[in-house]
This record gives sequence, structure tokens and C-alpha cells, in this order.
Amino acid sequence: MKLKTVVERLSMMGGNRRNERSRSAPNSEICDLALEIEGLAPNNAHTLLKALKHGLSTETAEWDRYIAAETLSTAIYPKYKFSEYGRLFLEDREFISYYEHIMDPGNWHSFDRKYTLRELLRLVEHLDGDMAECGAYKGASAYLMCKAAESTPSLVHLFDSFEGLADPLPVDGSYWQRGSLTTPESALHATLEGLSNYRTYKGWIPDRFGEIADRQMRFVHIDVDLYEATLSSLNFFYPNLVPGGIFLLDDYGFSSCPGAKQAADEFFAAKPEQIAMLPTGQAIIVKQ
Repeated sequence: MKLKTVVERLSMMGGNRRNERSRSAPNSEICDLALEIEGLAPNNAHTLLKALKHGLSTETAEWDRYIAAETLSTAIYPKYKFSEYGRLFLEDREFISYYEHIMDPGNWHSFDRKYTLRELLRLVEHLDGDMAECGAYKGASAYLMCKAAESTPSLVHLFDSFEGLADPLPVDGSYWQRGSLTTPESALHATLEGLSNYRTYKGWIPDRFGEIADRQMRFVHIDVDLYEATLSSLNFFYPNLVPGGIFLLDDYGFSSCPGAKQAADEFFAAKPEQIAMLPTGQAIIVKQ
């Protein structure tokens, strides 16, 4: 879709949006800016968005900016569906500060998933048991788990090869390869500096699971991307997860991880629990 179409849509947006939460149409400034950037490469999303962002004045209403962003996004990548305007989690300055401190600059790809993880951890505060993570990587999720467990006697058990992924199987598709997501264990410890309520277990899943065979769990985060590791994690932790405890599968709803989804579907096919896929790409299972 060319930018001319974007301009036309921006111009017509008032009629489509006027009755939605009583917001006004985008102002003429946005339409003029869209015209100005029409000569730029229409497939270069970064250039287009940068031009629009820096061209808007500080007085441009946030709603106008939102409509412009939604319209340009639809033109460039129609698969992406903007959610409703005004979601409060986008205003959570404390969480945003955590995310900016932990993650690589400019990488907001897991912002909604990390927020979902933090909120789900609240649902198991009243339960006994430890927490575990399969696939700790650099520790962004582990940090949230450790903070959630700070006021309890429980531990957070972190499993990772620190050599990246194992060999994918045919069921895993072609997106991943052996060694993807390699990160040193030191990166995890750097993220968790100042926290002491965790233990790390370096090795391939499930080789070291047996070391915590006697521990009950209230929350298990599985982020291992591949079929075999996902299935091994579910097989081990399911009997140890207390009633009301939560499995959070980080990669269940991503086309890049078909093996992880198949492993979970197979495992829970004969179980009483249901898998609920979230719009973040995660899935949640609550132990009965």
C-alpha cells in the first residue's frame, strides 16, 4: 500500500473514529506530514516512522499520534492489529524503568510478555512452593520471579545450558538452529546482582532436574523454544506443581516455535487442565 493511500485514510479517519470514545479526527498537521514523506521509500518503515515522529510538534495530541501510528502500521504491516487506545500498563513507569534497565536498548518485543509474567506471579503469592524457569537466558524473567519471591522463604531455580539451544527436531521447523540464543552464565548473574534467592543449574534439559525432585513448585516458566525441551520440562514439573500453581509457556503462540506448541498440546491432551493461549504469544495452564 502506497503512502498516498495512507494519507487518504488519515483524512477519512475522523468519520470512522468520531464516535469511538468521543475522540477527534487527526489534525491537518499529520496529513501534511504524510504528504511530505510520500516521496520516501514506501517499504522503509523505519524511515517513514522516523520522519513522522520528528515532524510532529510537541503540541500534537497523543490521540492524533496514536491514529497516525495505527494507520501507518496498517499500511506497512497489515497483520499487526493495534489494541485499544489508553491501556494503563503502557503508563507503568516503574515497570518501564525495569524493562529499560534489563533489556537491550530499543528492544520492546517482550514488553507485554514480561508484564504478563509479573502480573501472573501475583496469583500464586498465597501458595507454598518454589519457582522454576527453564531457559533463563540473560535473566529478565528470572529477575521478576526473584523479586516476587523476595518476601517468602521460597527459591527460584534457573535451568539453562548457557550454550544456546540444542539441535532442533523436524517438528521444530527451520527457524532455530543449534546454539541459537547462546549467552554466558555471567550475564544472568549480572542481571540478578543483589538478589540471593535463586540457584542456577547449568546443563542441558532435563539433565539436572533431578536435583530438585523433592521441591514443590507454585510457578514454572518454560521458555525453551523447542519440542524436546518443552516436553521434558512439562513431564518433570507437572507432578511437582501444587494445585493452583501456574505454568507459563513463553513461546507457545509463535510461528517460530511449532515444536514447543505441539509438545504442550500433546502433554495436556490427556490432562484435566486446559491451555489458554494469550494474545502475547504466551500460554497459561493452571494446575487443578
